[in-house]
Amino acid sequence: MDLREKPGKIQKVLELFLRLRLISVVLLVVLSVSFVATRWQDMVSMPIKSSESLGMWLAEHSGFAALWQGGQYLAVSALALVVLLFVFTGVRSGIAGLLGLCAMVFALYALGGAESMVLVFYGVFAGVALLLLLFAKLGVANVLFPFAFSWVFLTAIVSVLPSFAPAYLVWTVFSVIGFSSILALSLASAKHLAEGTPQAGALVRSGKKLVLPVTISSFLAVAALLLDMGKSGITGVKIAEAAGLWLAFNLWFYAFLFPVVSFAPWERLRSKERRVKLKEKKK
Repeated sequence: MDLREKPGKIQKVLELFLRLRLISVVLLVVLSVSFVATRWQDMVSMPIKSSESLGMWLAEHSGFAALWQGGQYLAVSALALVVLLFVFTGVRSGIAGLLGLCAMVFALYALGGAESMVLVFYGVFAGVALLLLLFAKLGVANVLFPFAFSWVFLTAIVSVLPSFAPAYLVWTVFSVIGFSSILALSLASAKHLAEGTPQAGALVRSGKKLVLPVTISSFLAVAALLLDMGKSGITGVKIAEAAGLWLAFNLWFYAFLFPVVSFAPWERLRSKERRVKLKEKKK
């Protein structure tokens, strides 16, 4: 009798993405290069417009009550993301996700709408992330450069697909969720590796924990934007566009970002001894 736990459908899908990771990387490179070569201005305009919008919004709303009233729907989706990360991925991963959310918002605010600073911000981030990937023995160091690498394609997706809301707002929401979630995945994977779990197994287990946080929080965020932007009327076309962008984001996270992360040197974080936790079954 086979006593091994049979993998569920989600695990099988994640394992399939890892097997096809080389195809994902090739597609990512080709599509990203094509986007940068033909629509470079769209890539630059996203963070600029997002930064300008954030600065104007903060200037117009003074005090906690005004801030809450002006962005309560998005605040609820952000809170849902953090809570779900704490519940499904653990305390350390939840803290990493919260810090990632705050860091992304602060970076957009610090950008100040300066077009000349976009490439500097991205270049410094990608450069530091690459150095950490090569030399730092940290779980977080293994996801920063893959995120920077995949972020270009996320920008392309938001730019090309029909949008129910200003594209830069959709881009901001997806960037924040993606960055926070991948930081949470890094801490969860590092924990599994410290217990001696093989690299693929650690990533798949962490990816399974992120399914609900990523899908639910992105759905709530898209719904929040739909409600805010659809005050004049929510049509079937807008709902279809919102659904398409939500599906595209989740596909990007698991079919592209997740496989790219697997190329990082996770094995150097793995413990040489396998620690297995035994749980007694209740009779």
